[in-house]
This record gives sequence, structure tokens and C-alpha cells, in this order.
Amino acid sequence: MNEVFDVAIIGAGPAGMQAANTAAENGCSVILIEGYAQAGGQYFMRPLGGQNVPPLGDFPILLNALVWGIFRDDDPDWRVALFGLNQPKEIRARNLILANGAFDSPIAFSGWSLPGVMTCGAALTLLKAQRLALGTRALVTGTGPLLLSVATHLIEAGVEVKAICEANRLLPRGISHAFTALGQQQRMKEGAGYLKTILQAGTPYKTGWSILEARGTEQVEEASISKVDSNGRPSGSPQKLMVDLVVSGYGLTPNTGLARMIGCDLEYRSDRGGWVPVRSGEMESSIAGVYVVGDGAGIGGAENSQLEGQVAGVAASVRAGKLSAESAATQIRQINPKLKKQQKFGAMLGDLFSPQAGLISLAKDDTLLCRCEEVTLGEVKQAVLNGAKTLGEVKRLTRCGMGNCQGRMCERSVSAAIVEALASELTDENVGYYKVRPPLHPIPQSVLAE
Repeated sequence: MNEVFDVAIIGAGPAGMQAANTAAENGCSVILIEGYAQAGGQYFMRPLGGQNVPPLGDFPILLNALVWGIFRDDDPDWRVALFGLNQPKEIRARNLILANGAFDSPIAFSGWSLPGVMTCGAALTLLKAQRLALGTRALVTGTGPLLLSVATHLIEAGVEVKAICEANRLLPRGISHAFTALGQQQRMKEGAGYLKTILQAGTPYKTGWSILEARGTEQVEEASISKVDSNGRPSGSPQKLMVDLVVSGYGLTPNTGLARMIGCDLEYRSDRGGWVPVRSGEMESSIAGVYVVGDGAGIGGAENSQLEGQVAGVAASVRAGKLSAESAATQIRQINPKLKKQQKFGAMLGDLFSPQAGLISLAKDDTLLCRCEEVTLGEVKQAVLNGAKTLGEVKRLTRCGMGNCQGRMCERSVSAAIVEALASELTDENVGYYKVRPPLHPIPQSVLAE
């Protein structure tokens, strides 16, 4: 494509779709890029949720197009490098909206790499899209409302859910959020439906509990659970459950790979999923003309993502010269009350369900933290003893984060391990984050050679 677009939106989930529609409605030339085969993200992805996918405007949409790098050099326009069958090698745009969503945040524990242990996102995809449960007796462990959804779908698929272990204690802390929760009637109704199914199945819902260990030879055969204290450390006598499936979900982590690659400033916000881009009220990052929206800028849910996408679409239209500042201000004033309501709900989720730092104590010295490069907790601790105090230093000494996932699966655990080994001398914020360079994802060497 030789055209230089006013706005390129990367990610076609709720945030990206709304941003693209808004920018196009305001007269921008828009291109929407999605790495999967269909637009909608995990929230709208068919046949997962049964949600109606919002219609898209009359603008180019590239599906199955993997963005592996973004470059600018001395050119004022951004070059977005793509990989995919029958896709252009790159597109150019004056402004970018990054809407990359989030990914599951696994917690390392002994046995977490056994077959039969999977994340909440993986379990839901298999259950909804492929009608596969991959087990007959399950433990659901982690933190957050998604545990209720996973457990309900497992029960409806005929799986016996032995227990749901919510690692955080929700009372009395949750009482202060009662009015916020009551203002989300649709979500409350959905949650009540999950609880009804769980109660009818006789499944225990244990708050302040977590998995300790999964055991088995060829696959999971049993799991130990126990109470954990307010910091996430085991504090009670273990209980053994005979299970062949463990579904583990300790929240979501914003997907900030592209934002890191191009140098957006980040800040550490444990209540929003970890490292998130610094943004203005118009969703603009520290780099002019680059906007970051949705869960990729901090976990807040689909409704929040759509509203942030709308704000960014308006702001990008002003930068592109298609909308006056006065008209933009009017549009954003109409969005802000709804956005503030969703932000309040997101803050509630962050307060109640952020994983606790002490969960790293579930891992033993021989537990893999970085599964791609097969680096154990003991090796990370040894790197710290050798003087490493940041994720970058541990990465250089151990290869943590250098594998196919580029640290997405291990960053949180390795960071917690460094803090633990230094006896709280540093925090996650001091330890930093993995730096990202292109290619963001594994691609054929021939693509790079070209």
C-alpha cells in the first residue's frame, strides 16, 4: 500500500474497533490491523461470547496481519511492519492508535508446566469455541471475576469443579465498593447467574485460598490447596484434591510490547495490571500522535475500552486536521461521564483482585519461571546473588524473556522473584520491565532479510 493513512489502529478488539469507527466518522483515512482471523477481540470473538460484533465503517481492515515492528527513522510518518499471507509488508500512517489488549497473567507454582494446567483464557477458548473441557475433575484457582465464568462453563460442560480458590480476601474490603458494584447492573446480573450455577453444583468457593502445587507423571493427577495470608503466602494446612485439570488465572497483564518498542513512557500501576503507558486525558502517550487505549493501557474491561477508543479516535482526528478542537471538546465532554463510571469500576477490580506479591512463594527453586528458556527460580535467585537487580540484568545473565513469548509469560514472576530475593530492598517499579526490540513475534528469517 502506497497510501499514507491519517490513522492506523493496531488491534481490532472493542477499543480498536471503536477508535477506527470514530476516526473514520470524523473524516480520517483509517486502516485497522488485526492479527487474528476476525475482528472483535476476546470479548466479541465469535463464537465465544455470543455478543453482537459492532459494525465497522467503510475503511480497509487487514486480518491475519501480525505487526512485528513499528519504525519511523527520519521519516515523519510511521512504518508499521506486517507479516501475513497476502498482506503488504508495511503500511504508513501519520498517527497510531495502539489497542493491543491484554493477556493472561500466569503465576508460577510447582507443577504449573504439567499438561492439564492452563490459563483461564485458554480454558474459555477451548470450552466456548471448540467445546472441549480437557478434564473431568477440575480446580479453578487465581483471583478475579473470571474464575466464576470459567467455573460455570466447566460445570455446564459436565466437569466436576472440586473447588474455586480465590486468592484474595474480598471482605471487609469489598464493602466500600458496594455502590460502584450496584451501578453495574448487567455485570451484577451476569455474576449472579454464575454464582447460581456454582451453588447448584455444590462447588466450594474459597476466598483467601490458592493452589500450592500440582502433581502428576504424564499430566495433572492431584493438586494441593491451602489458605494464604493477605500477602498471598501459604498460611494453613494443605488439602489434597484429585483433579485432572487445573485452571489458573491471576488477572490480566496489559500488552504493551509495541508501546515499549517505540519508546512510550511507562509507569507501574499494580491496580491496572502492571506497567502501563503514561497518557493524557485524550489517551495520547508520551509520543505525540501515538494513542494507547483499552486493556493494553490498563485493565478496565470492554465497556471502558470502547469509550477510550472513542476518545482517542476524536483526538487523532484533531491531529489529522479533520476535526476542530471545539468540536472535539464537545464530543469528549459527552463521553467523559460514562468513561468515569467505567474507570471507577476498573479501580474497584484493581483494588479487590490484584495478585499479591507473596504468591511468588508458591514456586520452589526447581520451578521454571521462564518456560521458553527453561530458567528456574533458583537460577534467577543466583543471578541476584551475582549482582543483578533489574529484569534487564537478570535477562542478560539467565536468558529469561528471550524466548518465543518475549517475556509475556514470565515477566511478572521474575520481577517478583527479584524483589523477594532482595528482601524488599527494591519494588517491582525499581526492578523495571523487559525492553522490547523488533521483531515482537517470531517471524521467518526471510521476512527480515527482505
